[in-house]
Amino acid sequence: MWGEIRDSLRSVPVWVGLAIMLAVLAVHVISLDEDGRLGRRVAQPIARLDTLIYDWRFQWLTPQRPEGQVPIVIVDVDEQSLKQEGRWPWSREKVAGLVQALERQGVRLIGFDVVFSEPEANPADALLASPALSAAVRDELVAQRSAFDSDSRLAEVVPAHTVLGYFLHADGVRTGKLPQPLLDLDEEDARGWRVLTLPDYTANLPALMERALSAGFVSTIPDRDGVIRRSPLVLMHDSDVYTSLSLELARLYLEAPYIKVQPVPCRGTQICVESIQLGDRVIRTDEHGAALVPYKGRRGSFTYVSAGKVLRGEVPRGILDGAIVLVGTSALGLADLRTIPLQTQYPGVEVHANLLDAMLQTTGGRDHFYSRPDWEPGATFVLLLVSGLLLAIVLPRLGPGAMLMVMAAWFAMLFLVNFALWKAAQYDLPLAALLLMAFLIASFNIFFGFMRANTQKREIKAMFGQYVPPAHVDQMLANPDAVSLEGETREMTVLFSDVRNFTTLSEGLSAQDLKQLLNRYFTPITQIIFDHHGTIDKYVGDMVMAFWNAPLNDPDHARHAIAAAIAMQKKVEELKAEFAADGLPEINIGVGINTGIMNVGDMGSEFRRAYTVLGDSVNLASRLESITKFYGVKVLVGEATREQVPEYLYRLVDRLIVKGKREPITVYEPVCLAEEASDSRRARIDTYNRAIGHYFAQEWEAAERLLRELLADDPQRQLYRVFLERIDELGRSPEMTAGWSGVYEHKSK
Repeated sequence: MWGEIRDSLRSVPVWVGLAIMLAVLAVHVISLDEDGRLGRRVAQPIARLDTLIYDWRFQWLTPQRPEGQVPIVIVDVDEQSLKQEGRWPWSREKVAGLVQALERQGVRLIGFDVVFSEPEANPADALLASPALSAAVRDELVAQRSAFDSDSRLAEVVPAHTVLGYFLHADGVRTGKLPQPLLDLDEEDARGWRVLTLPDYTANLPALMERALSAGFVSTIPDRDGVIRRSPLVLMHDSDVYTSLSLELARLYLEAPYIKVQPVPCRGTQICVESIQLGDRVIRTDEHGAALVPYKGRRGSFTYVSAGKVLRGEVPRGILDGAIVLVGTSALGLADLRTIPLQTQYPGVEVHANLLDAMLQTTGGRDHFYSRPDWEPGATFVLLLVSGLLLAIVLPRLGPGAMLMVMAAWFAMLFLVNFALWKAAQYDLPLAALLLMAFLIASFNIFFGFMRANTQKREIKAMFGQYVPPAHVDQMLANPDAVSLEGETREMTVLFSDVRNFTTLSEGLSAQDLKQLLNRYFTPITQIIFDHHGTIDKYVGDMVMAFWNAPLNDPDHARHAIAAAIAMQKKVEELKAEFAADGLPEINIGVGINTGIMNVGDMGSEFRRAYTVLGDSVNLASRLESITKFYGVKVLVGEATREQVPEYLYRLVDRLIVKGKREPITVYEPVCLAEEASDSRRARIDTYNRAIGHYFAQEWEAAERLLRELLADDPQRQLYRVFLERIDELGRSPEMTAGWSGVYEHKSK
């Protein structure tokens, strides 16, 4: 049952990982519906993370666009200009003087990131309103009024090389005159286009608009966090499509025969913008006709010239010759400072300069615009599916360290591939959904692993705390995966210890005295087993069962078991004196040890379970313990145990068949460590072993002589009497020796 529960628990992270993958896939699909309220809400947090990654890419891999062949210069109404020429807005007369000064410098085009939407007051009108004027003076002022009209003065100098700017917005105000639109759609067709529509505008005075070379909107639309990452190249107003200032300047400079918006069907009956074609150049945009601004760098990436210096003729010759000039403002109080991925307080005019520069440098062989390709949603879906399946299946199989390494490598690979495609192919590929899914799957696996480890620790402590040494418990808690509660087969050593004549002993004691005796006996015996790395299997009455090499591996399991058995016998000798002093009876124990293949694991029923060992090798150890009394020895071990611990001095006890078995075995009594044996003890063991050799060779007289010599020195040794009785019986019955193999069969347990 535990195995089934464990298997199901192991599958929990897989199923949760798959559920996370499906949830992120659903979010990805829903977020594609930007028009739906649910799509916008779902997409917002992921889009926010993607914008942060977008900014990191710009900061770490700022585009290294070379200087274009066309100089783009920003004539800046800066703080110095305001100090020298007065506060903004300047008079139209002064602006006209600025235009003329630029023309004298040989500029190619002038683009205004400034809107002249309101007429400037004519000073002649103020004088004419005075009742104190004479008729002659009034007539003269009326005749000369046009000479004081700054708007007319500006209109006279605007046409040659000037492209005016205007705003499309949704502020509820319509001022000035718009230029001719790029596309004049009927109202029904316009409703299907996904180009952003703005209902209002602030444009230039009709007199200026009628005389200007062209005009383009200067509206920029920041993302939700106020950062300018993209800028529309086309916008819609009243079913008409208009072009931006940068697009108009590029068209005029390149003398492009047309600007073509490339529409593609999308989202059912809607029409998306795929790209904008400027003559033979293609500019990649999003479905709304906005382009990601390919910033060259931080503020100052283009040449700046103070407008005040231009007016005073202080600009060195050649700086403006043949240049496209953008007139804008960077003074703090003029409200044209933006936030971009690279910095805050970035002049808005430089946004248009970056777009214009990228358009002029975009050719058939090189595109400087970043974009999100049409195949991105499908590719992201496939990546989410494949990576989600891999992570959901692989991570639960890993440990915490390996899991962290895999996730670190996975995140590094995602970032490297994403940034490489940004650098090499100008692809703005989303990364947030992939990172979010991987993070959620990994986090759950780490959390589940932590909870499972805690559960395993509690289970281990509850199950093994009373059966294994504290050091073993600490090791198992430190590495729960190294412990298997499931049944397994391995070579182990098992020990059985029993108090001799316990039934007779217990009959003479009260229940309280018997409990006290057993507690005083079991406590040190258990400690000895723990000290020798053993695991207590069970106590049954006066019997103790222990084993080695589980739940933790112990390559010296046989050695530790023999050492424990000898230490137990020494402890019993100490207890005899203590019990006698307290009026308790003397106790003696027999110990049987065997090494072999056993089954170990958590076994039992639904009502009661235990971590125990089973198998023929276990049964043999129990039989060996039971026959220690027959031979009068304290410890008996099997052949496999003796072979694994050759450093002990052994006494060969017998070749025998225990009850319930057919195969004969040879059993030994471990006496002590060979290096600790005295010469006299070695001599006695040698004499005994020679006697047993004569016995198995049916040399009865020689065997009997040596055994009687040993018995004379140690008359209490029952083992000598056992073999002397056998020799006497065999010597008196020659027919018993026919076919005799020396194996003694025990009929009882």
